[in-house]
Amino acid sequence: MGPMPSLRELQMRFLRSIADAPGPAASDSFDARLLELVRGQGRLGAAKRLDIYAQMYWARLLDVLREDFSRVVVCLGTERFTEIALGYLAGNRSVRPSVRHTGACFAEFLAGDAEVRTWPFLSDLARLEWARVEVFDAPDAEPLRVAQLQAIPAADWPGLTFKLIPAVRLLHCGWPVHEIWARAGDGGLCEPMRPAETHLRVWRDGFTVYQASMDAIERLVLERIVAGESFGAACETFARGVTAEDAPGEAAKLLLRWIEDGILESPSAPR
Repeated sequence: MGPMPSLRELQMRFLRSIADAPGPAASDSFDARLLELVRGQGRLGAAKRLDIYAQMYWARLLDVLREDFSRVVVCLGTERFTEIALGYLAGNRSVRPSVRHTGACFAEFLAGDAEVRTWPFLSDLARLEWARVEVFDAPDAEPLRVAQLQAIPAADWPGLTFKLIPAVRLLHCGWPVHEIWARAGDGGLCEPMRPAETHLRVWRDGFTVYQASMDAIERLVLERIVAGESFGAACETFARGVTAEDAPGEAAKLLLRWIEDGILESPSAPR
């Protein structure tokens, strides 16, 4: 037996041993030096004792994925989801201290997995579920209030810029995943649906996460605002769908809707 490794080296050997591959761990997959240092106890040898930790590690990661993608679980079934999730974890090892980030690439994985082509909407559904996770954990921000907006001088309105609160995500999907999400939440089966270009915004107000579909105009206006354009410039988008006379009123209604939903931070006037 060689010299005793440092605590840090011992911890790294332990992590590599339990995180090498998902599922049942074979004794020859464990670090040989680590096996020399782990004492057997009763009927449990060193490899079996390490295997207990390996099983707990992978079980926890699977639990996280099941919680974060509960609607995908409904669509696939628990057994099939577990198989796919283990394949994902094998190629996307957790490298961050918190399990919060475990599912960050899961939607992308589903999009490239040939075995789930029977459910072509699953990737978009996973993107929606992950967006809901992200906005729930996003930093808080004080939303814009109507009274604040009314206090802004009329001369400043053309150049006003707005900023979305951190707890907002905009999604462009090829399927009506908000409808699939609702069906799965009611315990219904994810029946085949026709693809449909769908734009969603997902946001958090307090401790509640909301989602709403958007038409093409709302999506374009929000995208231009996110890009840093002034509200006046962004509202030029309305010229594509309404008359010049109706555009200001439609823009005002849209702005009021966003304020009511609490997705805007306080505006900044041009310098």
